[in-house]
Amino acid sequence: MAQWDVSKALRAISAAKRDKEASDEIYREAMDLTFPDRENFTRRKEGQQKAAYNWDSTPQVSVIRAANRLSSDFTPQFQDWFEIGLGPAAEQMPDEMFREAVGKPKDEAKAELEAVTNIVQAVFNGPGFPTASNETYIDWHYGQGGMKVMPNEDFLGEPVIFQAMPLSHFYAYEGPNGRLDRWFFWHELRADAILAEWPDATLPEKLKEEAGKPTPGMVKLASVVYRDYDERERPFRYEVFWQRGSDKARLVERQSRTSPFVTPRYSKLPGENRGRGPVLFALPDIRTANKIVELTLRAVAVAVAGVYTATENGLNGPVSIKPYSIIKVRRNGGPDGPSLQRLDNPQRIDFGELVLDTLHMNIRKVIGDNSLPPEAGPIRTATEFVQRARELVADQAGGLGRLYAEFVIPAVQRVVDILEARQILPTQGLQIDQFLIEVRMTSPLARGEAMQEVENIVRFMEMLKAIGGDPLMAFEMDLEKVAPRLGDLMNVPMDLRTTTEQKAQLKKAAAAQGAAQQGADPNVAAAAVEAQEAQQNGGR
Repeated sequence: MAQWDVSKALRAISAAKRDKEASDEIYREAMDLTFPDRENFTRRKEGQQKAAYNWDSTPQVSVIRAANRLSSDFTPQFQDWFEIGLGPAAEQMPDEMFREAVGKPKDEAKAELEAVTNIVQAVFNGPGFPTASNETYIDWHYGQGGMKVMPNEDFLGEPVIFQAMPLSHFYAYEGPNGRLDRWFFWHELRADAILAEWPDATLPEKLKEEAGKPTPGMVKLASVVYRDYDERERPFRYEVFWQRGSDKARLVERQSRTSPFVTPRYSKLPGENRGRGPVLFALPDIRTANKIVELTLRAVAVAVAGVYTATENGLNGPVSIKPYSIIKVRRNGGPDGPSLQRLDNPQRIDFGELVLDTLHMNIRKVIGDNSLPPEAGPIRTATEFVQRARELVADQAGGLGRLYAEFVIPAVQRVVDILEARQILPTQGLQIDQFLIEVRMTSPLARGEAMQEVENIVRFMEMLKAIGGDPLMAFEMDLEKVAPRLGDLMNVPMDLRTTTEQKAQLKKAAAAQGAAQQGADPNVAAAAVEAQEAQQNGGR
């Protein structure tokens, strides 16, 4: 598949817009019930205040808290949350075979990847990614988030630009093997800012005239990314198109090894391109809770303000039931009754409280607002934090797995490619294939799964000790290997743990001290320990 011509690209853009609009309704309803002031689909007015439609704030709060939870525990800003290292296949390969496949020994590759991790992590720890990722996580809870990862063409600022794309403005298609390989993004930009964002853009005369005006207008553009399967070195084409009436043009055309658009989905149904998220799954409960709160508030208003009847001599007109409304009647009792009288209305307004609590609990659970108890509650332990992290991982295992595959790995690979092109990284053509080279998550949320293995090891040791005491535990478990393994699983910093040399010195000191207590030569005992360590290291 070669490069598209302008006519083919515009036809593809129109078809993608029709496909997007065909599935917009369910996402629009979900956003109306959770973010009623967010008007992205029609763009009538930014931050538009709508008529009373959303009455329950619980879903909106849950979406925000769930997104913040991912920002703080999955990709935290102020700590490293991933590392690039040798994959499982590389770790198992013999040194000679690895040297033939990669061209360097394992030790050199590990040192190089550690340097790459530090540089790439510094880019993600900058101000751009945390903000854009939080916006992406919000839309991800509806089904699909979007982020544009581009090199910074401006001499000011960081080398990589991260920009969130609203779900209402992009559409992505699946290609072979279920992988996304075609993206469409509709956006607006000031005419004079086009060349600032894309210095390599080619503007037609009408756009040049618009950009030269004292107050340039907004220009509607469509950015397209598609994979060119005829290309191997730079298979992804990134192009920007403009059309107004009969005028049309391709403004930008670029090629890269990775896609500039990263659009992770929460989950996906067969035959669909767009993802479906927990907000859509909780939509029935959200609708019901919203209606219960609405009816409760209306009942409160009627109970407090009341509805009244007033006498008149004419015929009754249309009846309006609302607070402080007055219904005209012929009489209010005998012989004629008072001229103004309040109607009896139900005084109990908590009819939906029990149902509402259950609905709110379900909504929070499904969306992922698995927060800890309030500070005023019982004292919280570290175990409780770990347990909550494990619960969140278990409840959203599919979503987090797809987020890792469709967001973390492509975003890291994209940043690596940009930094290599700018000659900031020491590598050239580093391919993260999760086989020889992989991205591993080290964030607090990822450690929730590692804690399961920690618990299994500790429980097994406790069981051995209960059955046969310390001798059985020492017989079955190699304690010298257990402690380092637990430290790795719990991500304990290496500078806080003793090194191999320090452990050898401690063993020699302990052997010498034991020999001295028994009247033997301490130097002989220390030499024996040293010889044993040398033999073990030589056999590895």
